[in-house]
Amino acid sequence: MITPLLGLAILALVFKVAISDRPGAELSFLDPHAAVVVFGGVAGALCLAIDWRALFRMLLSVRDLLPSTSAFSHEMRRTQTSLETLRDSWREGRRAVVLEMADKAPSLEVRVAADALMRQLQGAALVERFTEVRNRYAQAQQPTIEGWDLVGRMAPSFGMVGTVTGMVQLFRNLAAESGNMGGAMAMALLATLYGIAFGAAVGGPMATRLNNQLNERMNLIDLLEHTVASLVQEQGNRPARAAE
Repeated sequence: MITPLLGLAILALVFKVAISDRPGAELSFLDPHAAVVVFGGVAGALCLAIDWRALFRMLLSVRDLLPSTSAFSHEMRRTQTSLETLRDSWREGRRAVVLEMADKAPSLEVRVAADALMRQLQGAALVERFTEVRNRYAQAQQPTIEGWDLVGRMAPSFGMVGTVTGMVQLFRNLAAESGNMGGAMAMALLATLYGIAFGAAVGGPMATRLNNQLNERMNLIDLLEHTVASLVQEQGNRPARAAE
């Protein structure tokens, strides 16, 4: 409940700033008045649309833009390594290692894969276990993706809010034959610039990046599922080969 109230308070402040007279200032690409309208408006819209957990995950997802701090890249490498360990341990008969991974592996998909191996799951039972894993990751990631997609759509909209209010101020100043006409025009144009730039350069790309990460995770889960099915089949074929 706190997050929507915070969003309403931020939006109220944004619209108050938008309709207030812009103080005279030198024209530049850094306009605090326009920045409050665009970035504050997007922040308020996000607080209304998604809960605080998704907002927190959105902030954390920004780390993935830097390879040195990318938690996702580190997690994918760790899962790949665990997959290799799981496969080698099973083929070498080290069941204790597989059992330990089923209980203590750092990633959910590896724990499920190790548990499926120990239970010798096949067919529909195996597919069901991994489908649950896919659904869990998709449900966890979707609010963050939707949040960044909202940024991509709302930033240009709040840019237009700044444009409209700036044009209103401009015409009001023209009617009075005085006033800060240059500042009003700067507000109108720079708000649009900020909104389009923020939406096109940040919101849209982040939503696409997170979608790609989700697809990469799903591909790795598919690989784990196929590996488990293959290893279980190998185990089932060994007695027949020995009898031959």
